Amino acid sequence: MDMILKPFPRTLLALTLLGGSLAHAADTLSLTEAMARAVAANPAMLQQQAEVEKQTLEQGVAHGQRLPRVDLNADYTRYAYSTLITPIRAPGVFPPMDRDVANIGLALSLPLYSGGTLVAGEALATHNREAALQSLRASEQDLLFNIVATYTKALHFRELGTVLDARIKALQQQEKDITLRLEQGRAARLDLIRLQTQMSQARYDKVSVTQGEADARSLLAALLGEAGPVAPLAALGPTVPALPDTQAAALTRAIARRPDLLKLDAMGLAAEQKTAIARGERLPQVKLTAKAQESSGGDWTGHDDWNLGLRLTMPVFDGNIRKRRVEQATLEQRQMRLQRDDAHNRIASEVEQAFGALTESRARLDFATQGEAEAREALRIENLRYHSGESTITDLLGAEVALWSATANRLQAGYDITASQARLLRAMGELAPDSFKSAAEGDRSTVVHRLEQYLAWHRCGFDCGITDAEVPAPTAASPHPRRIAAGHPGRPLQQGAKL
Repeated sequence: MDMILKPFPRTLLALTLLGGSLAHAADTLSLTEAMARAVAANPAMLQQQAEVEKQTLEQGVAHGQRLPRVDLNADYTRYAYSTLITPIRAPGVFPPMDRDVANIGLALSLPLYSGGTLVAGEALATHNREAALQSLRASEQDLLFNIVATYTKALHFRELGTVLDARIKALQQQEKDITLRLEQGRAARLDLIRLQTQMSQARYDKVSVTQGEADARSLLAALLGEAGPVAPLAALGPTVPALPDTQAAALTRAIARRPDLLKLDAMGLAAEQKTAIARGERLPQVKLTAKAQESSGGDWTGHDDWNLGLRLTMPVFDGNIRKRRVEQATLEQRQMRLQRDDAHNRIASEVEQAFGALTESRARLDFATQGEAEAREALRIENLRYHSGESTITDLLGAEVALWSATANRLQAGYDITASQARLLRAMGELAPDSFKSAAEGDRSTVVHRLEQYLAWHRCGFDCGITDAEVPAPTAASPHPRRIAAGHPGRPLQQGAKL
């Protein structure tokens, strides 16, 4: 999709993306809808759009400088002494005089030669508009990335909250079991204290995660340009953004599409036109002038008059002002070239880092998924050993904490993939409202089903656990059954961590 859009088409695009799922949007807010709404309503984006409109008008101003200028002039003057109403119109005929003189007429001015300043001025306005447009695109890329990061972080916290609810419920069930064992003399008081300590920590984590989700949703509302709370967020389905296969391909696309680089290109061309204008001001200026007017005295008898001529202006000495302006414009050209070189190097580094981060996040998800499966199996074994009297509650709680940490790591790693994808798209200048649009957007049954499997070991307390054999096999639509497409980069959530 071509990102170089004017403000009105951009708004129409957002409305089109929103209009396709109005019924679904009434219940939940999808990532695609959130991105489109932010582009259409974010105050910072609207301000940038106004700047583009302003520079578009400046183009019209620069073009108008090359066209004829016609002014209507009228004046009335009362003199202390009688003065000529018109110049001498014929030899030997003295023109009329009066103390009250009125004039009305049209004056024409047409630039014939200006040293190239008018042509350069029009080109300068065009390049300035292009720079403003690329600045708008750069702001859009940043806004869309923040939307993706915030949206997925809110989903991450929401899923952590669901896991914690199940965890707390399982701990409460285990508390009842230990209380019964304590009454029967089969457990020590210390076991109950340790379990209650773990439960208190889980409840604190729940409060922290809930606040983190609220903070993320509040930030999302601000990014959307809305004052009130946002609608419930829709879970992410499988998406396949248009990403390059190699780092070299990503860099090639970035050089061609990055708005900050294109902005510097436009500013460099603008600097060349400023140099041309500064040099043109040192050349002669030629204008065609014409005037037709009607003059009258106090008796309102009209006397017509006209003139036509050429006006030449040649700068002779100005204290080297124009010379220094040429030197300043030349230095600005050099600055733009250096800034572009620096931006090129920075973009190459950003693409390399973003491409590497995406590869690392995918590997980290596989590692975290394996770690979660191992932690789940360890909890199952420790649960059997505890109930058979072969281990203590400390071992069981340690295995439960390890599984909670592994689940949190897996959720974080999953959402990091979407954030890494968005980061790479932004590094290439190709992040758009429909980058993460899914053909099955709005169908969350698959994601919900997988989440049910993730939480199955919690819902049955410590007395059961699911194995890898119970996890569905990968499919073309879902590369990994445990993988939830995802969002915000960062470390796995530690106990008590906040957004």
